[in-house]
Amino acid sequence: MPKRKTANVGLVNELIAQLTFAKDANIVVFTPLCGLGPVDIVTLNLTTGKYTGYDVKSKNYRKSDYTAKDGYKRKRIGSLISRSTTSEQKKLKVKIIYAK
Repeated sequence: MPKRKTANVGLVNELIAQLTFAKDANIVVFTPLCGLGPVDIVTLNLTTGKYTGYDVKSKNYRKSDYTAKDGYKRKRIGSLISRSTTSEQKKLKVKIIYAK
């Protein structure tokens, strides 16, 4: 059975983000059951009562130049690939965290 490297990297990055939030004593970290849904991590600030949803993404960089739909070729080798939020995530005001 082949290893799923990308899934492992994603899980490790989620755990790193959870540990980062857990260092603050005023923040409680929650994760979704079975890892499904538009949010990877939900935090609750005990002092303010504010909750925030986060989607953890692994940093990926371009390996070749990027050609836009209009035909303009951009030299972007080595630039970070930006991931946008889905329409459901926009409604929930989910923030994206880039890890490693």
